[in-house]
Amino acid sequence: MEISNKGARIPTEDELKIYLKRWDKAYGITYKVLDILQRVFYRSDATREAFVEMCADRDVQKLTFDSYLYKTVVPANPFVQMKITAKTIGSLLRGNALAP
Repeated sequence: MEISNKGARIPTEDELKIYLKRWDKAYGITYKVLDILQRVFYRSDATREAFVEMCADRDVQKLTFDSYLYKTVVPANPFVQMKITAKTIGSLLRGNALAP
C-alpha cells in the first residue's frame, strides 16, 4: 500500500477507508461473483458435480481464463452469457442439484 510507505508508517483510518473503497471498486464484483458461485455450487455433492459439468464448457473456460488473466470479471457477450446460463441451469437440473 503506497500510503504506508511500504510499511514505514501506519495509515490513518481515513486513508484506510480510501484504500478499501479503491479496492472494492477494483475487485468487489469479482468477489461477489465468486461468493454467488460458492453459495450455489458448494452446497452438496450434486451441486459440485453440476459445477464440474459446467466447467467443461469451452465458453466457461474462456470466460474463467480471461477473468483470471485480467484479474476482474470479464463480461461475455449477451449470446454467450445466455448460453452459459442455460447450460448451468441444465447442469443443476440434471444433477437434481436444486432439490432441498
